[in-house]
Amino acid sequence: MASPLRKKLDFALLMMLYGLARPLPLKWLRAFGRGLGSFVWHVVRFRRSIVLENLGHAFGSQKDETEIRQLAREFYRNLGVTLMEFLAFPRFSRQQIVDLVDIEGEEHLQEIVDLGRGGLLVSGHFGNWELLGARIASQDIPVSFVVKPQSNEDVDRVQNRIRHRAGIGTIRSGAQIKNMVRALRSKELVAMLADQDAGADGVFEEFLGRQASVFKGPAYFAWKLNVPLLHGYIFRRPDGSHVARIKPLVHPNPDWTEEEALSELTRVHVRLLEEAIHQAPELYFWLHRRWKTRPPEGTN
Repeated sequence: MASPLRKKLDFALLMMLYGLARPLPLKWLRAFGRGLGSFVWHVVRFRRSIVLENLGHAFGSQKDETEIRQLAREFYRNLGVTLMEFLAFPRFSRQQIVDLVDIEGEEHLQEIVDLGRGGLLVSGHFGNWELLGARIASQDIPVSFVVKPQSNEDVDRVQNRIRHRAGIGTIRSGAQIKNMVRALRSKELVAMLADQDAGADGVFEEFLGRQASVFKGPAYFAWKLNVPLLHGYIFRRPDGSHVARIKPLVHPNPDWTEEEALSELTRVHVRLLEEAIHQAPELYFWLHRRWKTRPPEGTN
């Protein structure tokens, strides 16, 4: 756990970047973000070995070491841009967010609204995932992200304040599952980024060539509450704008057992996330220890 001094320094750095994000023109903001990412890659080297190891496992059979390192550098640059865009959310009007993000598959969003039962938006730490939520909120669709509290309370407070100003609600993960159920029953869209290591209690599914532990939550709640799953990922274009690609709704089969539902619905999520990563691998959040939990002995 970080010391009180480290927490204060982290918060001070965040607020400095927050102050910079407010007045900078969007073009300069992105340039600063790319520079910040390059600085972290070359100088700070934060989790650099983890990123290179993850990329090597995922693409080592397709790319040589030079290509892997170039991909890692691009990942850090994109992450810097994503951070600065997020910190600039409070200055964006609804129309600016609409202009910044096109939606492919908008009819699927409308379908989930028309059903009137709420639903689960399943995505991953890919592209500017926070902007995906803000863009959906700009359609007057109530959306809340299930978020894990940060260990730094001040940082956590600022992050959630930024989300709320962009129209994104927040639901604390873990103890407040009842709030997620309440939101679904209120016909809201509940967003879950279900791509981190889920530990020994997760569902094991092959992800980028290796068995990974995947959270059961999206599949379980879709099956248990009979609500549809909506999968979506946001891509950054070369000009800095974004496109959100929304996939057709996935409905749980009421005749499935719990085990069948967890297996079938989790597999859909993992395959769609893989598809997005192969299209733009630099946009995925490679800092995770994604394959930390190994499957039980005797399984593939």
